[in-house]
Amino acid sequence: MNIKHLKRKLKEPLPGYKSHLKMAPKHRMMGLMQTDFEQFKPKLSAVVALLYTEAGKTKIVFIRRSENVRMHPGQISFPGGRYEEGDADLEVTALREMQEEIGISPESVEVLGHLTDLYVPPSNFIVRAYICYLPGLPQFQPQPSEVQEILAFELDRFRDASIIKTKSFATYNSEERTEAPYFDIDGTIIWGATAMMLTELMDLTG
Repeated sequence: MNIKHLKRKLKEPLPGYKSHLKMAPKHRMMGLMQTDFEQFKPKLSAVVALLYTEAGKTKIVFIRRSENVRMHPGQISFPGGRYEEGDADLEVTALREMQEEIGISPESVEVLGHLTDLYVPPSNFIVRAYICYLPGLPQFQPQPSEVQEILAFELDRFRDASIIKTKSFATYNSEERTEAPYFDIDGTIIWGATAMMLTELMDLTG
């Protein structure tokens, strides 16, 4: 993948909701673009989609959240977390959380840009995903209290339509279930907000 090309694409108008809708859970289809933020007053958060190159292949990093965390335990996500009062902006939030959760220092990566902000109703967060590139191979140091596992997959594998499937998922903080598409990559299930943000990245690099 051409990193310079991706950096240019991230400065252009983003596909946004057109991409997000492709992997949106069924119950979110109608409301995705109609959220009244004045009413819900969502909290701010930021994540990092970390890219690096190994053996000529671009890889992307995910974490499996600990079963002990309050929100979305055990799910696959990008490293990241909530905006804190001391953070200068959401980029600082994303990089701080990346270092805390997987041990990659902000100074070691290049921030290429960010994707379209995404509202996550179950936790009432607006999430901004920053795309970062790490030259060289990562030396991960997971934070045990929050990160159960660090995973890295070749980015191009997500272009394979056969790994996109659909099933019923339990929704966060509710007894209801929802029908949703997901990526099934080597038995690892990536769905919800992470899958929606990942799809926007794939559309930019396609």
